[in-house]
Amino acid sequence: MVNRLRNVLWAAAVAVPLSLLLVGCGQKSSSSSNKQDLNLVEANDPTTLDVNDVRNSNEFDILNATQEGLFRTVSKNGKDSLQLAGAKSYTVSKDGLRYTFKLRSSKWSDGKPVVAQDYVDSVLRELNPKNGFAYSTLGYDVKNAQKYNTGKATAASVGVKAPNKSTFQITLAHPTANFLQKLSNIAFYPVRLDLINKHGNKSWKTDWKDQVSNGAFKITQWKTNDKIVLKKNSKFWNAKKVKLQKVTYISSSKDATISALLQSGQLDAVEASGTQALDFKKIAKSGKLNVRNQLGSGTNLIVFNQKTGGTQGLLKNTKIRKALTLAIDRKQYDKIISSGQEQPAQGYLPGSVTVGGTNYRKYAGNILAGPEKQYNSAAKLKGLFQQGLKELGKSTNLSKVKLVYLTENSSSDDSDIISFIKQQYKDKLGITVKSSSQPDDASFIAQRDKGNYDLLTNGWFGDYNDPETFLELWDSSNGFQRFFGGYKNASYDKLFDSLSKVKTDQQRLKIYTQLEKLLITKDFGVAPTTVPKTKVFISKSLHGYQTPIFGPTSNYIYAYKK
Repeated sequence: MVNRLRNVLWAAAVAVPLSLLLVGCGQKSSSSSNKQDLNLVEANDPTTLDVNDVRNSNEFDILNATQEGLFRTVSKNGKDSLQLAGAKSYTVSKDGLRYTFKLRSSKWSDGKPVVAQDYVDSVLRELNPKNGFAYSTLGYDVKNAQKYNTGKATAASVGVKAPNKSTFQITLAHPTANFLQKLSNIAFYPVRLDLINKHGNKSWKTDWKDQVSNGAFKITQWKTNDKIVLKKNSKFWNAKKVKLQKVTYISSSKDATISALLQSGQLDAVEASGTQALDFKKIAKSGKLNVRNQLGSGTNLIVFNQKTGGTQGLLKNTKIRKALTLAIDRKQYDKIISSGQEQPAQGYLPGSVTVGGTNYRKYAGNILAGPEKQYNSAAKLKGLFQQGLKELGKSTNLSKVKLVYLTENSSSDDSDIISFIKQQYKDKLGITVKSSSQPDDASFIAQRDKGNYDLLTNGWFGDYNDPETFLELWDSSNGFQRFFGGYKNASYDKLFDSLSKVKTDQQRLKIYTQLEKLLITKDFGVAPTTVPKTKVFISKSLHGYQTPIFGPTSNYIYAYKK
């Protein structure tokens, strides 16, 4: 899913104006001129401000500050929990099917009240098949939601209603243990359908001046590839307790730029992993920053083009994907790409995910260990790849195999990854990998969507603490499939659907493990590489700044500086 959805969907590096870096030359940091100004960084600009269309981590971050749903994800002592936000209370029926939420007396930034129908409109708009929103499958636990989203039922049959302006009611198709975690996703925040209808979906996504906010902040300035400025929303229901007056997001993915801003005091907090974290640790030694270590909520992946088979039609073959997966030395990958600051993946799910009181990764174990041990030599891996070529009726001459790795030329990380993969695949498989480096994000997306690639790098960060937020991505009906190679298996879909019928954590754990093994070590549908370990660098003047493991990157609604 997407929550600190943090889906990593390629960021273009952008330059920060030189004026922003002048404080690094010895001048006094401008951030100290106003103690209640917060300065953060995002790798690139959001592609949408539409809560229903949210996909990427930067969009989650901006929308989490400017909009508010029924709940807010909060973090304390390294543990996430849900806190009532737009809802002041809720009840659940004895059969676990009906959720009734009583709303606070809240207003939008234009002064109009937030009403229950705004929540109903959001759910139905998310599910509307004409919109094609990526998170629509997240609502499938709601009665008739899947049928409506697949054109088999009407919107009127979906189990959402507003008995009155302050009561929002949801009826589920079946009891769902993690339903509130799903409902807390930004994709189900309330919407103003009157304004959306006035401006149209396309305009609503991109024009911040048309937007209204019901969160603690609202956008007041957006300069493309430069910065986004938020200011305190005076109409927010709990505005009296919001101390920050302004939040500025500087756009940059360049480590040198971010380091300079952090060193000069022009950034109040930044989250990092891998080699970037090592660089920032040096700055932290100055004593200006606190460092917070926490578990990562995602996994880095190499994606295979299974939708078209890639440039030579090879990626539809399981044995070829298996060879490509097992040819990667994950310990070396971590050492070379991340300076040993991450963890070699033991499967698709990271070690931070739990089910009830059980750590999923410890329960499932290292599912890659067996196949890696079996194919522990170049000869075995080459033989496996050649078996796949035979099955496709192709020449088994490995020197003729040339795979295309799609990337952007602005990403230094991708350059390092491609260099490593080229060498690994040359040494262990005898094949050639060449880079298709695109000049910008739009070009990359165009080539990806046309299927003009064999491999690309991506990653998935969980929306909430449950294996389902990772495993539902690979259900063939999921809206994010177009970003992850188009894996499709009817057996996987059927097994995933069976989750709606189980009631105990042990049953769920068993199915989750079966799903992960089917995806990773039977179909080899994607190749996990490393699991990031996260370090958060925070100015010592900033207090109450929360960084949940799952969900949006940060929660600073009630943070303050002193």
